[in-house]
Amino acid sequence: MLELKIIFWVAIVLVFYTYAGYPLVLALGARRKQEERNECSTVLPTVTLIIPACNEERWIARKIENTLALAYPRDRLEIVVASDGSTDRTVGIARRFEPRGVTVAAFSERLGKQEMLNRLVPGASGEIVVNTDTNALLAKDAIEQLVRPFADPSVGCAIGRRICVLQQRSVASLAEGFYWRYESWIKQAESRWHSCLAPTGQLYAVRRSVFPHVERVGEDFYIPMKVLASTGKRSVYVPAAVAAIPAAASLSIEFERKTRVHVFLLIALPMVKDLLVPGRTPVWWQFISHHIFRMLVPPAMMAAFLVSFALTFASPFYFVATLAQILFYGLALIGWIVATIGRRPKIFYLPFYFVFVHVALAQAWIRWPRRKADYAWQRTERLTDAN
Repeated sequence: MLELKIIFWVAIVLVFYTYAGYPLVLALGARRKQEERNECSTVLPTVTLIIPACNEERWIARKIENTLALAYPRDRLEIVVASDGSTDRTVGIARRFEPRGVTVAAFSERLGKQEMLNRLVPGASGEIVVNTDTNALLAKDAIEQLVRPFADPSVGCAIGRRICVLQQRSVASLAEGFYWRYESWIKQAESRWHSCLAPTGQLYAVRRSVFPHVERVGEDFYIPMKVLASTGKRSVYVPAAVAAIPAAASLSIEFERKTRVHVFLLIALPMVKDLLVPGRTPVWWQFISHHIFRMLVPPAMMAAFLVSFALTFASPFYFVATLAQILFYGLALIGWIVATIGRRPKIFYLPFYFVFVHVALAQAWIRWPRRKADYAWQRTERLTDAN
């Protein structure tokens, strides 16, 4: 009985620490640190903005128009559309904008976003390299806000804020929007503590002088983490640099995206192993709390449920704990049922989405030993009714 109780409490503490304790410690600790650590400058650096695209004919024109409308000096902004073996009209549409200063790098075969960056970044003219997705619409001042922290020489990477556009046709958008607001709060606290450890692939910037060679992993996680591990430079979160993106077109597509992202995270861990060693970098505790413990939450949830069930008649506490978990998973099940018919009552949908996320993480653990991931990068299908 004692061993089962220990397993139960370790599992419960892990789950609560990961999602409540860690953010609370961050928030309290960050208050003791300087509220604004970054220097700012009125002199804007030169920027190379890269838009990777593969068969993005639905999005590419709107993305380029959005980029050209940014409030950033055109003589300091290089815009590069990188087509990764597109077989639709992506390249043709992008080339219509060449007279307006857009450069189109059309690769005839699939290289993967990682290899495209390896080929493009060394020839970039900007001091700062910005990466942004084709279906992410940037606020007018997004780039200006994003690059200002680089006036501080200790900053190697800056991460913008992703906002999820709520859409009536997407059952994923309600909880996904809530999830990203929660993530944004954690990123702000992490950034004030030392460094933001949750990159946003829709919009991030890296100092070109420290831009690493990109391995065949999820580059939006690997690049900022490699900068932290190899150079010691900080990664800062810039909530004023906004990228708006619609939710995934369906829950199954969002499930696949989350699974794939976490397979890449597991594959990338040996490449940024210095971040896991206590004391080797200033962010080791943050990295373990944010990434490693989150990956352990699915087995912890399963262990807590099975052990509490086994201890149901050991004491009234474990009986109540078992009932509470049954109620929670029952609400999640109802949430899944109502989500399949396009409804999203919060009392059911938020428990469902929490379970949904961790089932995807569990699926990542299953795929990881087989390295089952598409290195050539897959586009997440999203609805187009966001403006």
